[in-house]
Amino acid sequence: MPTMKRIIPLLFTGWVFACINVPEIEPRPVPTPPEESDSPDSGTPLGDLTISITDPVEKAYTSTSITLTVEVRGGVADTVQLHKEGELLATLSSPFRYTWDTTREEERDYALTARAIRSGKVFTSAPVTVVVDRTNLQVASRSPANDATNVDYSQPIQVVFTKPVKETTVSDTTVSFAVAGVLTDKTLTLSSDGKTLTIKPKERPALPAKFSIGLSRGITDIAGNALVVPSTSWAFEVPDWYSFGGAIQATGGDNSWLKDPSMVIDAQDNPIVAWTEAMTYGGRASIFVYKWDGKAFAPIGPALNGTATGSAYHPSIALANDGNPVVAWHESDGFNENIYVKRWTGANWQTVGTGPLSAENDIRPSPLPTPARNPSIATNDRNIYVAWEEQTIEGHSTIYVWKSFNGENFSSVGPSNGSVNAVPGRTSGTNPSLVLNRDGQPIVAFQEETKEQDPSQKIYVLNYKNGTWHYAVPPFQDSSTPNNSGGLSSSTDFPAAKNCSLTIDLQNNLHLAWEETSQHDAPSDIHVFRSSGAQTWTRTGHPLSSFSGLATFARFPSIHATESGRIFTTWREFSWYKDGFEHLLSSSWDGSNWTSLTATDGLNKTQDTVLISRIKTNSHEQPIVIWLEDNSSRDPYSGRRLYVRKHNE
Repeated sequence: MPTMKRIIPLLFTGWVFACINVPEIEPRPVPTPPEESDSPDSGTPLGDLTISITDPVEKAYTSTSITLTVEVRGGVADTVQLHKEGELLATLSSPFRYTWDTTREEERDYALTARAIRSGKVFTSAPVTVVVDRTNLQVASRSPANDATNVDYSQPIQVVFTKPVKETTVSDTTVSFAVAGVLTDKTLTLSSDGKTLTIKPKERPALPAKFSIGLSRGITDIAGNALVVPSTSWAFEVPDWYSFGGAIQATGGDNSWLKDPSMVIDAQDNPIVAWTEAMTYGGRASIFVYKWDGKAFAPIGPALNGTATGSAYHPSIALANDGNPVVAWHESDGFNENIYVKRWTGANWQTVGTGPLSAENDIRPSPLPTPARNPSIATNDRNIYVAWEEQTIEGHSTIYVWKSFNGENFSSVGPSNGSVNAVPGRTSGTNPSLVLNRDGQPIVAFQEETKEQDPSQKIYVLNYKNGTWHYAVPPFQDSSTPNNSGGLSSSTDFPAAKNCSLTIDLQNNLHLAWEETSQHDAPSDIHVFRSSGAQTWTRTGHPLSSFSGLATFARFPSIHATESGRIFTTWREFSWYKDGFEHLLSSSWDGSNWTSLTATDGLNKTQDTVLISRIKTNSHEQPIVIWLEDNSSRDPYSGRRLYVRKHNE
């Protein structure tokens, strides 16, 4: 019975609970115990430690030993260690610095990390690379080469090292630079990779000169390894005029016969030259076009001729709108001489227009030849202009100017079939020099007789405007001579101006050079004038002549203006009082004076005779000259040669 009494209350309780709807209760998650045990008496969990290698902070180099510094933040570590490639290198104590002796280590890169350990938890730093390098620094290359004799002043003077150099070791005390044996101020620039050192004079020295450079063991690599100083010295010659290779000729051999050089400078500052050369001595002549490729002059296509048997002379070269050369010359077809124009397409020479150019056409039963000669070419956009002289059926010569657009047929520029003359009557105009102004309109200079049956002549400059030819600048007038419509001459009693050369700058200023005697049978000089506004010609400095004495003759000038207005000239000059040879001279105009760019012997320092020259400038406004030499004074005679040089500045 007592047992029943205990069971009944239990059953009653179960029934009561069975009648109550109790919601489910989610079990509470069991927290994960921390990796690092709490301090038994702090009551607050500890944060993570931060450890880093603070010195060096990036890739470091060493040849002996290196000190490493470690920093721990966020608390106190039980242990601080340095590891090399994952292996224990050292255990550190405050202030956590370690000097690692690498002299017995293999030369290579090592990854180092620092570790902080607290209560069994490990904190690791970012790795730092240490390069163990005990190999001496060496010179890999030097430029220009030692003992070089024809160094372009604009060529960088550079030494390339085998490894990056420690910048602080490059200074005036470890690098010497001398010009003609005298120490000279210079700038030293190390490349971003630390391997290339560029040395440059602070001011352009007087040239020619010998440059000498010295490097010392004070220069080290980043690891501190000293430079192995090269056993050979480093010195080279910088001439006043840099030579684009040696003598130029196409056919080779002795007795080569060349004439009529012409030149243009391309967008990469490479000279492109054209000249006449006979295939065999005394044989047929062709036009050759060569381009400087950085090391030598190389031909652009085959030799040029316009006929099957004729000889080609007097090339004039310019650049077409695609940057390729276009050449004009004159050549005989067996009866007459005509003007021929071809352009380089990049693969071959293509005739511009439909064939030879000639403005005269003698249709009489017994026609006479009317030779067209001495072309001058100029280009603008897709226009090609050509000026030339041509003999009329009456026997005098006239200047003609024609134009081709986009390589199509040529058409005359202006009335009267494109003829240009300044003096009324049957006076001869010859030797045209053609330029285009910034509006693309042609301007032509030429020499013309001052009146019929009179040998005196002046220089005239006309431009094409509004459908006709006008004086580019009103010339000086000679009121005492009614038939003289004016012209440029340095002489008042017997004008004999000839062989003019015309150039134009970006401001549309004209610059004109010609040769002329100051009086009858007197020495000849080079005279330079410039347009001063639209109404006046002004003399540019004194007449040019390098030699003194009555028996000196300056002839065949060439003039060129740069974009900024700098003026350069060349000419040939002969003096019985000097040595009896023709010398090539050059000068530049600085705005107030002429400055000679050549020694007293000229560019041809030998006793070879200069025949003709042309001058242009590159994008750095450095003058480049091409000229023709004849060594007829030598025995045996070995022909003519072309030379191209650039003023070293």
